[in-house]
Amino acid sequence: MTKPVRILILTALLFAFPALAISDPVGSTDARQVSAVLSDLGYSFTLDQDDEGMPLFRIELKSGYNALLFFYDDIAERPGYESLQLYAAFSTDGKVPLQKVNDWNYSYRFAKVYLDDELDPVLESDLDLAGGVDLPGVLAVFLENFEASFETFAREVVGE
Repeated sequence: MTKPVRILILTALLFAFPALAISDPVGSTDARQVSAVLSDLGYSFTLDQDDEGMPLFRIELKSGYNALLFFYDDIAERPGYESLQLYAAFSTDGKVPLQKVNDWNYSYRFAKVYLDDELDPVLESDLDLAGGVDLPGVLAVFLENFEASFETFAREVVGE
């Protein structure tokens, strides 16, 4: 197939499937944009503020559990937040040993686990937007990865 024919076919495909077009990349976001994406993805959530006045989403995961979505890196010279963090805590009365947490961290990617002050496990995952991302697509994958990590950790380590 010649190069002009390939270009013609690719151009025709782009016009035939406009929904496949990627949105303009963003290097930061705000609560309004994230609310729109979460709604489009079908998540139930509420929007609050954390102790520092930053947006804080309380999201019901598709598994029925709850997670928090924090915003970070609000710099006055640049509008928006350059990173997000998903957070979920487990109440285990300190019954998850540190070795199990360490073993899980060694074996899995995309989320980290640690024991909080009450020796209960906390699962966290960070998303960096600063390099420029397709927010709807990246946020969808970020949530899917977090949910998969959450469910795996809950089943394999916490026993839920």
